[in-house]
Amino acid sequence: MLRLALAPLVAVFVFCEHKTASASTTAEAQTLSCLTEMNEARTAAGLPAFGEASDAAVFFCSFFYSVKETGETPEAKKLEGTFAYYAGKKDCKAAVQHWKDSFSLFNNEIPPKYKGLNDPEVYDSRAVSFVALYNPKANPIASCAFVTCTTADTYSAGRTSTSHSSPTLRRLQDENQNATAVICLTNPVALTAEEAPFTEDEWQKIVHSIVGTEEGNGVSPIRPSLALGFMIAIFVYGLL
Repeated sequence: MLRLALAPLVAVFVFCEHKTASASTTAEAQTLSCLTEMNEARTAAGLPAFGEASDAAVFFCSFFYSVKETGETPEAKKLEGTFAYYAGKKDCKAAVQHWKDSFSLFNNEIPPKYKGLNDPEVYDSRAVSFVALYNPKANPIASCAFVTCTTADTYSAGRTSTSHSSPTLRRLQDENQNATAVICLTNPVALTAEEAPFTEDEWQKIVHSIVGTEEGNGVSPIRPSLALGFMIAIFVYGLL
């Protein structure tokens, strides 16, 4: 079975899923080019630029069609890669900045040993998105999409009656709720079992690229890792 290194898609599925039997959910995915913004961050850290993947549209459209029709995400389980996820508007610059900002989660230290999703607690979707952005593997490629889920919910106010036995009153209210996100899939898989996501040299360059541009804001420099030279394992087996 192909591996899926974490799934910010889980978060997308949550706000796309059918919340009630009367809810009607529509989903739309549009290919989005964020490589310029992503590669600006990568080249500043001495990493090779992402090439463009060719199958992004097929995957994202299939994923959201599955959500719409079945409420399940079978397509996601068939795809290999590491996701970067940003819940927000159609803005690649904002998405990349959001992923870069996740650097603060590591408290100026090389990422700790990974045991499972949220174990240690630092490994939420933001931390994995950070690793996806700075994917250090050879011949990296990436594809992005802007996704929109619209849910129309019908609410029932319940039955009320009067002492004069008047007809039961029932009020229905239709309300559309939209949720949007920028999702990028990077390959090769950035998180491999029993291996660190970055070497010490790669990590120092990433830190310098981020801290070096933010020194004026009081960002403290990196502290030497207590696990210097030790390979850290990060791996997730697919959707929860």
